[in-house]
Amino acid sequence: MRARRLEVLDEYVEEDQAVVFVDGQVVALSALATTALFSVGTAWTEASVVEAALVAEFEDPPPGTDPLAATHSTLMSLAKLGLLELR
Repeated sequence: MRARRLEVLDEYVEEDQAVVFVDGQVVALSALATTALFSVGTAWTEASVVEAALVAEFEDPPPGTDPLAATHSTLMSLAKLGLLELR
């Protein structure tokens, strides 16, 4: 899976969390979602790059959790909000 950021009208970041204005709505992002979003650029970014950023920030997920699958889930959630394009 690859992702790239889509344009947002405005964003506000405080410490490790962001609030973005996109498609006429304000969306508050968790620290994990913020890290995932900001690890993706406007050029296509591999999910493994996002996974590495998340593991570096939050350490390994709980036992039995596949970090790449969890990253895919996070990217899909951000795409549903209109923040990312996936392929």
